[in-house]
Amino acid sequence: MELTFLHPFYGLLVLALPLIWMFGRKATSHLHRGIRAAVFAAVIVALMQPVLMSSSTQEHHVIIVDQSASLSAQEREKAASLAAELSGNVADQDVVTLIQLGGESKLAIGDDQILLSGDEASESSLSDALAQAVQAIPLGINSSVTLLSDGLSTDRHWGKALSQLKAREIPVHSYRLSLASGDIYPANMVVSPAVVGEKVAATVDVIGSGDNLVVVLSSGDTELARSTPFNSDGRHSVTVEFTPETGGFMAINAKVLATQVQDNDPDNNSVRTVAAVQPPLKVLYLGDRMTNAGSQLQALLGEGFTVDEKSASTLTTDFDFSQYDLVMQDDLPASKMATSVQENLANAVKNHGVGLVHSGGEAAFGSGGYMDTSIASLLPVELQQKDDKNDPSVGLAIIIDTSGSMAGTRIELAKQMARIAVRRLQPHDRIGIVEFYGAKHWAIPMQPASNKIEIDRAIGRMKAIGGTVLFPALQEAYFGLKNISTRYKHILMITDAGVEDAGYEAMLRRMAKDRINVTTILVGQGGHNQIMADMANWGKGRFYSVGNEFQLVEMILKQPSTKKMPPYKQGEFALESLGGEGWWGDVDKSAVPSLNGYVQVGKRPGSEVLLAERNAKHPVLATWQYGLGRVTALMTEPVGAGTKDWQGWQEYGQWLGRVLAKTAADNNDFNIDVVRQNDSLLISAQRLNADTSLVPQLTAQDWQGQPVDLAVNFEEKAPGLFVAQSYYPSEQDLLITVTAEGGKSQRLANAAHSDIAQENQVDPASAMDLEQLSNLTGGENLTGVDLRDWDLQAGTGETAFIVTKLWPYLLLLALLLYLAELLYRRWPSSRVAG
Repeated sequence: MELTFLHPFYGLLVLALPLIWMFGRKATSHLHRGIRAAVFAAVIVALMQPVLMSSSTQEHHVIIVDQSASLSAQEREKAASLAAELSGNVADQDVVTLIQLGGESKLAIGDDQILLSGDEASESSLSDALAQAVQAIPLGINSSVTLLSDGLSTDRHWGKALSQLKAREIPVHSYRLSLASGDIYPANMVVSPAVVGEKVAATVDVIGSGDNLVVVLSSGDTELARSTPFNSDGRHSVTVEFTPETGGFMAINAKVLATQVQDNDPDNNSVRTVAAVQPPLKVLYLGDRMTNAGSQLQALLGEGFTVDEKSASTLTTDFDFSQYDLVMQDDLPASKMATSVQENLANAVKNHGVGLVHSGGEAAFGSGGYMDTSIASLLPVELQQKDDKNDPSVGLAIIIDTSGSMAGTRIELAKQMARIAVRRLQPHDRIGIVEFYGAKHWAIPMQPASNKIEIDRAIGRMKAIGGTVLFPALQEAYFGLKNISTRYKHILMITDAGVEDAGYEAMLRRMAKDRINVTTILVGQGGHNQIMADMANWGKGRFYSVGNEFQLVEMILKQPSTKKMPPYKQGEFALESLGGEGWWGDVDKSAVPSLNGYVQVGKRPGSEVLLAERNAKHPVLATWQYGLGRVTALMTEPVGAGTKDWQGWQEYGQWLGRVLAKTAADNNDFNIDVVRQNDSLLISAQRLNADTSLVPQLTAQDWQGQPVDLAVNFEEKAPGLFVAQSYYPSEQDLLITVTAEGGKSQRLANAAHSDIAQENQVDPASAMDLEQLSNLTGGENLTGVDLRDWDLQAGTGETAFIVTKLWPYLLLLALLLYLAELLYRRWPSSRVAG
């Protein structure tokens, strides 16, 4: 026990007490003076605020017992019984406070009872129960909290209460009750971003087990869509798609249809949310060559797009492309758009995130004149018409004389000429080498000319031996070339002309008729030049005389040619569907019809090809990100002759709309996020636009379109990050529009009580982890423990002592002394004397 004063300096007033004794007027006796001095002394000590601190062994235990409707009657009875057992184990001097979640009447357990029972939306808020427990426990008292619940809290706002429990070292013991079964209900519904005329996916989490269940989506009295029947084994997520026809805000209700046998509570089979339907994407269509192409495109795309057709030649330098989500150039020659307007468009794509689709035929990618323009630098394909180099294949059979007469420099010259001929061949060419030395022999069988190292080794192994018999070797080379398929065929015969006399003319003329040319090379000094020249003449080839190494010649076996690639290919071209699923969605990639015409272009490094010609692999549809915007190139006319067969493709409009929407995606000025906690709003806006002058402005409305008073003052917490806090009734839907001066507007919706689940529709996946709660606070998990023999374990608290304030008692003493002084003064003097 310790006595201390909170304001000890007031004790200096005690020095004035002798003055009251000495100069007090009308004091009839020393007793009268003493009473007056005691009054002032009690006041002075009270001003010093004395307190008495003493240690205490008293403990304060809070028991939270769940009696909400999410529990079965048996589990509620079990929870009450457990709470009574725990309370009965507490010592007499300790205090027990019971916090009851739900139920119609209080349980008669403990010293104090707090009943938390409101509407169904907040009946089992474990966040409120923990907050009440913190407030019920006095500071400095050894204490504990015991939670008896299934963990299904209608909200997840327990962060603040948990922090306070940890700071005060109050352990939370937990006991998990069993979940009720036999009920089917929707717990959550998430709606994908909605745009007029585009499919919207609503994903509903269905809790419970049942067969042939159906989810029906509706808005008001209008049914939007329904799912196919499905079976659920405890939990099932089902996605239902619908198409909004108008922009604005819409309330969406999802109802689970189940038989009464499977569902014991049909009153909780609906879940509600609200969706913000964005206006149609604005498309600027520039295409002067196609008649009524803009209206045809609008009909093809549907209500999800607003196509604004303009003539490119009427656009001025200061035209604001950023007012559109997407610009589509369709077979538009560059001459129709001024250079300054093209640069303005390129800037809008790069710095303002405007999407660009460049499509068409020869005017867009061929002779349209975009080469070396700012538009060409944006495209994911090369516009230049490259020369197609035609390198025809050639088959070459080299006949080398390795007879004894070739010894010395002649055989070396023959090898060098053979190597020179092989060096000019490409891998797609064919090569074979026949040597003759009285007999014929394939030194290198006819094969592709890709392995030149092995060919060079075979030439190097040749030696001059044997006799000279050319005719059989010539026949062998002839038959070897006849069995291959190349554009050109050559026989290169290298010898010193010391060959036998045979009927070469008929043979060589027959070879020439079969388009096989024979070239002869005479090596060494002297020799029979005439016979070699005649053989080359009969074979429609050439004759060369190589007397020494300084007379080596390069032979021309083929003449590559170049030609311009055709700018626009017409015909029937099968396509290969590439790209991720985000570009295709539900469209069958294998059902894309053949194309009737396209422009052949090259793919740029870093771009993604979404459609390609199946055989030649030429890109037909390619895309990439360029700055803040996306650019997509379609090498054919969307509504022209190139896609004639696509007009009968039922999914063409859906797929083309998806491509355009993906190209124009991520084009909002801000990314908006709303966090709702009861009546509190936390709104954050992250600027996406490169324009640093844009500041978000927010307006709210009701379902009739009338403005709603919502005070929001954004504060820039970081570059481009704006945060605002405000008050908004939790029971009202939040329907807001975010704009910026000079920017675009976007809608955002948040349903009433979006942060609070209905009591009988809590998602088990978001239940409180009771075991982790006990671990974090130093408590114990009591699930499975016999509580009859378990005593509540209290924490030590912050100080573990009791503070008793004495100054109120001193003020009371001063008052009593003052009354005594009054009584003394007014008491009759005769009685005082007596």
